[in-house]
Amino acid sequence: MDNKQVYIKSTNKQGILVFNGDLNSLRCRQRNRNKDGSKVTSLKFVSFREMQKEKIKNELKVSGPYNFYTMSRL
Repeated sequence: MDNKQVYIKSTNKQGILVFNGDLNSLRCRQRNRNKDGSKVTSLKFVSFREMQKEKIKNELKVSGPYNFYTMSRL
């Protein structure tokens, strides 16, 4: 399991979340489908430097780190 720390903008763009998770879990989340067949909204990844700039400039709230783990349906 190759854990990475990633920074993600929230859907309402009011904050940044810090996730600790393996690459396979993040990939499964990005390609996931809902039960009705529609696509799941993808995560908006940002770099560490961009996260620092946004935090200072826009006073965004940084939450986390959270553990992110999903199982594949395959």
